[in-house]
Amino acid sequence: MLHFVYNPIAGKGRSVQFRTALEGRLRALGVEHAFHETHRRREAIDIARKLTAGAAGEPLDLVAMGGDGTLNEVLNGIADPSKVHLGIIPCGSGNDFAAVAGIPQTPEGALDLLLHGEAKPTDYLECGGVRGINAIGTGIDVEILRRYARMNVLHGSAAYLASLILTLFSYRAKAFREVAADGEKPHRALIACCGNGQRIGGGIPVCPEAAIDDGLMDIVIVDDISRPRIPGAFMKLMKRQILTLPSTDFKRASALRLASDGPMPVQIDGEIYEDLPFDVHLVTGQLRVYRP
Repeated sequence: MLHFVYNPIAGKGRSVQFRTALEGRLRALGVEHAFHETHRRREAIDIARKLTAGAAGEPLDLVAMGGDGTLNEVLNGIADPSKVHLGIIPCGSGNDFAAVAGIPQTPEGALDLLLHGEAKPTDYLECGGVRGINAIGTGIDVEILRRYARMNVLHGSAAYLASLILTLFSYRAKAFREVAADGEKPHRALIACCGNGQRIGGGIPVCPEAAIDDGLMDIVIVDDISRPRIPGAFMKLMKRQILTLPSTDFKRASALRLASDGPMPVQIDGEIYEDLPFDVHLVTGQLRVYRP
């Protein structure tokens, strides 16, 4: 039985086309299935929680059908990730995690993976009890998301890219500290990002070398850059060369804790949390995702 948690407004109508194609094929193949449609923000969390509560026996096949936001909500609603096989039908505007995971971008290809593929161990992140499967960050990425939410001229990845460029020239670096058992390391940085996936915002490669099943998250902290150097740094970012910047502090670890004397809003897979402590750790060996 395939349970699809379906966002009907994802991809500005593309999800509706995907559902039509999927239902026709599922009926033709005689595959038992159900679509659980969302009608409000965060409803996918409730649906996933109801579907997975008390799950026993064979893992439940649960499919997030929408964009990165729908995928994140489904992940956060799962009662016990070890008792679920998670599928993805990417039909949002960005689909960043699905792209890195190698999920086909067509409804037929994504469905073939569910029907004939294998659910493979896949890492995810947690921060203050909230799960994230792609990236968790603080700094300029939060301000980009805020600008993106206000933009009404462009849409999708184009709007995110425009928001990024505009924010680069107005954002002021924030002071925070890495907190570890052996002491604290100060930063005045543009961004701190913990990446399980490689990209955010419909293709911006912030953590270009991250792997979703290596048991570590890629930590990228970019310290302050003078304005004359911003265009060159932006080009490096878009060429997947952010790790070569002199201002980039890069490492791989299973956890990262940051502290600040002022507000430190956090974004988790594109969702902003204003009062969540930045205390991120990787969870491995629990979740399985259908992917090549």
